[in-house]
Amino acid sequence: MLRAAGASSASAAGVASAARAHDDNARDHSSSTQEQSSGSPSTPTAGAGRPTGTRNNRPTSARESAYDSSHETGAPQRRRDRRAVEAAATDETSRARRHSSRVGEAFPSLVGWTSLSTLLPGIGLLRTRFRPLGIILLGGFVLTFLIALLYVLIKGPIRAFGTVVSSPTMLTFLAIVLAVIGVIWILVIVISHFGLRKGHRYASWQNKLAGVLVVSLALIVGIPFGVGSVYSRVQGDTVSSLFGDSTGHSKSAEDLWADKPYINVFLMGRDNGDDREGTRPDTMLVASIDTKTGNTALISVPRNLAFPIFPEGSELEETWPDGFRPTGQASVDLINSVWQWGEENKDTIGDTHGLEPGMFTTMQAVEGSLGLNLDYWAAVDMAGFEDVVDAIGGVKIDVERPIPMGGGKSMSGVANEIYGWVDPGPQTLKGKDALWYVRSREGSDNYDRMCRQQRMIKTTLDQIDPRELATAYPKLANSATQNIATSIPQNEVPAFIELAVAMQKGDVSTVQINNDVTPTYDPDFDVLHKWILGEVKGASDGEETAKPTNKPTTEEKKDTAEDTPSEEAPAEDQPAEEEGGEPTETTKPGEPNAEGKCYPKGFKPGDDFPGYPGPGAGDEG
Repeated sequence: MLRAAGASSASAAGVASAARAHDDNARDHSSSTQEQSSGSPSTPTAGAGRPTGTRNNRPTSARESAYDSSHETGAPQRRRDRRAVEAAATDETSRARRHSSRVGEAFPSLVGWTSLSTLLPGIGLLRTRFRPLGIILLGGFVLTFLIALLYVLIKGPIRAFGTVVSSPTMLTFLAIVLAVIGVIWILVIVISHFGLRKGHRYASWQNKLAGVLVVSLALIVGIPFGVGSVYSRVQGDTVSSLFGDSTGHSKSAEDLWADKPYINVFLMGRDNGDDREGTRPDTMLVASIDTKTGNTALISVPRNLAFPIFPEGSELEETWPDGFRPTGQASVDLINSVWQWGEENKDTIGDTHGLEPGMFTTMQAVEGSLGLNLDYWAAVDMAGFEDVVDAIGGVKIDVERPIPMGGGKSMSGVANEIYGWVDPGPQTLKGKDALWYVRSREGSDNYDRMCRQQRMIKTTLDQIDPRELATAYPKLANSATQNIATSIPQNEVPAFIELAVAMQKGDVSTVQINNDVTPTYDPDFDVLHKWILGEVKGASDGEETAKPTNKPTTEEKKDTAEDTPSEEAPAEDQPAEEEGGEPTETTKPGEPNAEGKCYPKGFKPGDDFPGYPGPGAGDEG
């Protein structure tokens, strides 16, 4: 009986222990699933989900029953927890790919994409939260580039450039657009940089280097756009001030001069210095330009051409039917005296078509005397010539002999002082020295002077550097508006740009009017007209080039003009000879020798020049 009681007591203790274990597991399960159970329908009991055939297959003890219940309800939760952990790990791995976990790991990518934003605005924004804005900016940039490229391809590079730079309206608009685009482009670079930095860590030196990079890229973009905006504004003001009003729509050279094989442009240099009373033409040239090839005959008009005549049928021709003879003296009634006479007799010359009386009468004298219609004109004051030479960095030239600064005589006949020298030898002449090289008359003659002028023009054209001109352009443009005047209208500037390009590729022939052609003190203008026509035709490309716009005084004069130049040259204008009877290198007055150098009458290379103190004298003024 005692054994039975002990066994019964042990069995009761086991049942109680199993019951407590079951209650503990139930409480743990309830607490772990409380959040899910609170929002879901009641879960059926474990036994309710079993098939009826297994109703009697119950655990043999309370411990097995408690284990089975805990296992069945905990397995789905553990699977859900495992999936959540795996998803978190995957997301962390993805973030690790996008954002560096180590300091400075993404610096090369930052530098690369920021730099690329300088070349293609907006492309760096594609990797930031501003992606839509980046697409718009990049698309706008590509579209603008394609439109500009199409415009250039349709019109041609030279014509497109000429159309833009000759229109003040387009230039003003371009100045505003360039400034706005420059600011936007810089902002895009900065925004792209800071957008790419987000989520990354960088070392201190990398932050500093990144700052230097952004500032440098901003300057690379900002400076060209800023300079372009300023230059566009300057060019617009220059075109408005320098050229005449437009006379129609802009045309190409081919369209504008379709029926003009040649155009004749009168070029005049004048000196309005403080030491001059009034204005006298210092240099007169006519450029007869082939509009197809750009080949040019550069004709120098002698200042001492006496008794100039005027176009047939003009009021001036009626006033001076036998040529310009106010005094009847060949040494006074010269072509460079016509300007002053015109200024003093405004009521006599008639309609000047808006020109200064002096300019109008001088151009009329050149037209009549040379037998050429002048289509355009340009006048340059000496100060403007100096600015042009300085703007291109000077002119490299081998000065053939000492050139005096000053000298000559004033209008009253008083000798002027020589205050400096241009030394002989290879050198680069700046503005003032170059000016005296072309204008000095001391110890020289008009023919030698004209030769030096033509040499300087040709040398300057050959040495023009567009980069140096671009650097000095604002100053040069300001000087041009003050020292240059021209009859070229704004809408014809593009055609002249095309013609200038053709001239650089073509040939420039110098033409000297001297006593071997006709005596300058008593010229035969019939002979002169025919000779000039032949020189202009000879400067072209051959027989296929049409005749220039030549207009002799009468058709009869053309037919009766003699084929050979006059032989009545005075002795003082004949080329000098050496002691042995051999001629000097200069065989004709005003023509350069084989080396392209110019010498006055009687001067041989290597001779001492009167009054020259020696090398190094330079400019003492």
